[in-house]
Amino acid sequence: MLVLKKNIYENFGTASLTPSSNPNLDPYNFIFKTLISDRDLFLGLGQVNPEEGQERFKIFFPNASRFGTIKIVNMISKRLLESLVVPDKWFQLNAYHFCYLYDSLYGFTEEYSYESPEQRKNMFPELNGESIDLNDFMDNYFLDTSFLIDPERFNHMDSQGKKDLGLTDPCLFGVINRLVPAEEEIGLKEIENPYI
Repeated sequence: MLVLKKNIYENFGTASLTPSSNPNLDPYNFIFKTLISDRDLFLGLGQVNPEEGQERFKIFFPNASRFGTIKIVNMISKRLLESLVVPDKWFQLNAYHFCYLYDSLYGFTEEYSYESPEQRKNMFPELNGESIDLNDFMDNYFLDTSFLIDPERFNHMDSQGKKDLGLTDPCLFGVINRLVPAEEEIGLKEIENPYI
């Protein structure tokens, strides 16, 4: 089970941290379908020549492709999907995970927005064809999007300035500076249930 700003495993119709313009969007289902969709996407990337696969990869994952190869980002994707469905265990995401998930949700939302109303209803019946406000979703479920900060700006901040802004994720430096994640940074850290 993944730990986000708000518990995605609770009934999505309950009171939210902030008012939502997506009141009918089931956050668990949204993330689940996005990660499942990526399984097909990574399979397709592996079936084209490497140069073409790399170019498509950069289009699908513009931020995550800066720090990882197709193989690395695919491993992150698999681990998020596996952890999403594990009952009774909670996993904390780091900046590498959030960066990939951001790209993934963005691409899936864009795909959804271009579908016909009938196809939209098939994808998310609860939305009845309505659009998805991804910014609203991010406000409700992502702790922040600090992984998008310009490297020059981030690297010129002193440690106290970073701390004051809450930029304390140990992986954040690596994501912003486009460093390949180590194996332990790809994995998810198991923690106690933070929603109790």
